[in-house]
Amino acid sequence: MDIQIESAGDRRIVRIKDKITFEHCPALQSRLDPILTEDVREVVIDFKDVPFIDSSGIGEILRLFKLLRDRNGELVLLNPNRKLRELFTMYRFEKFMKIRDELGSAKE
Repeated sequence: MDIQIESAGDRRIVRIKDKITFEHCPALQSRLDPILTEDVREVVIDFKDVPFIDSSGIGEILRLFKLLRDRNGELVLLNPNRKLRELFTMYRFEKFMKIRDELGSAKE
C-alpha cells in the first residue's frame, strides 16, 4: 500500500494506492495519526486508486472521522469508484461526511 500525504494550509490530502483491508490498517493508522497532532481542519482521503475497502477499512475511516469531529475538523472522501460510493451510501456516510468527485469542491 502506497500512502502519500500532501499539505495545503490546514488541509491534508491523503492519496492511497491499493486496497484497504485489515492487514493494511496498521500502516494506514500510523500515517494518519500524526496528521492529528498538526493544526489540521480538513483531511481529504483520495480513493481514486483504491479498488476495494473491507470492514476494517471502513472502521478506520470512522475512527478518523470521530477524531477529526472532536477537534471541529472535517473528513472528505474524494473520488470513490462506483462500488465504494455504494458502500459509503449503504453506511450513510454522506449524512456526516462530504463525498466528492473533485478536489476543488471538497471545501463546499
